Amino acid sequence: MKLFDQQQIHRRFLRLAYKMAPFNLKGSWDPSLQGPPKAILWSCLIISNRPKELDLLLEDICWQNLEATKFEVIIINDGAGAGLREVVERYKGRLNVIYRENKDAHRVLSDLRNETLTMSGGKYIAFLDDDTRIIQKDFLSKAAALFEKQEADVLLASAQPLYGIIKAKYDFLDRFSFACRCCLYRREYLEDLGAFKANLNCYEDVELSMRLIIKEARILEAEELEYLHPPLYFESMRKPLSTGQAIFQMRAHYSFFVWLLIYLHTLRFLPYGISPNKISRQWFKISWGLLLFPFMGRSYYY
Repeated sequence: MKLFDQQQIHRRFLRLAYKMAPFNLKGSWDPSLQGPPKAILWSCLIISNRPKELDLLLEDICWQNLEATKFEVIIINDGAGAGLREVVERYKGRLNVIYRENKDAHRVLSDLRNETLTMSGGKYIAFLDDDTRIIQKDFLSKAAALFEKQEADVLLASAQPLYGIIKAKYDFLDRFSFACRCCLYRREYLEDLGAFKANLNCYEDVELSMRLIIKEARILEAEELEYLHPPLYFESMRKPLSTGQAIFQMRAHYSFFVWLLIYLHTLRFLPYGISPNKISRQWFKISWGLLLFPFMGRSYYY
């Protein structure tokens, strides 16, 4: 376990930029909308539209060594219909499941994340993607102990690739990431921060990390905690274009100066487009999606 390095140059620039051109750091979540407090340790929050992947994740969670009364699983079925509902029904006798279903997909991830928070009541929050796998049976109990021992606000678990080189994919993940594929928070810190900004189609987890860094949250890399997730790979331009859209959506929440720095920083991968290296060309797609989005004339979701 080590303190997440907040002294890197781009984080210093982000804080300096905020001091020069401040904006409202509060997210859009209103904690007063949640129900009465629950005597529960963990809330695992999942937005899903993939029944097969969700089935595997829920099976993993069933094997946690934490008493079933100490954690809950919050699931929003975002337009996946009966197939996903049937998966959830199979686990209601094994897990404390709180379930909501959107008949039509809402798809705006920042709003959906805030909805799952309102539905939850745990002292600690685990945001999980439905294609995440949790193999450690003591994952939740160990994470709770680390929160208490280290007095952390955020725990970043260690990412491991779920599969290797298949269809020209590569074993690559940021080992420690703010991505909601698996990121752990102290609830009271999210309440104070207001969690996610509204109306972000994606990139909501990275946007939240920027405000965490500005506020100098205590963020710890937890080498003791591991999860599995498919490695980063863009089959198409849908994800890069949706990321580009989200960065333009952030303009409504940020001062222009800070937003411009973020925009320019995201364009840093454009030179990679001339490289024959497959990894470099994957990074290039992120910047290319940002550059292309204003000219596409439609919305993108991921």
